[in-house]
Amino acid sequence: MKIHINGEPLNLQQTNNKGLAPNITDALRQYLSPKQQEMSFALALNSDFVNKSQYASTRLNDGDSIDVLFPIHGG
Repeated sequence: MKIHINGEPLNLQQTNNKGLAPNITDALRQYLSPKQQEMSFALALNSDFVNKSQYASTRLNDGDSIDVLFPIHGG
């Protein structure tokens, strides 16, 4: 399965380790560094905001696009 995160292509297995279609959490584990995974960020799936509490239950489809937005600090 091919998706895009921040415009970059990412190949995911068709199923995760539980035999289900991959979810947002699966994609983020593959794309983000461990340090980035602990940071605060906003996420949109196909331009729709997704709450962090829904990452594990939101299944991905081939061609989906995820945008991960980290806050910018400073003035």
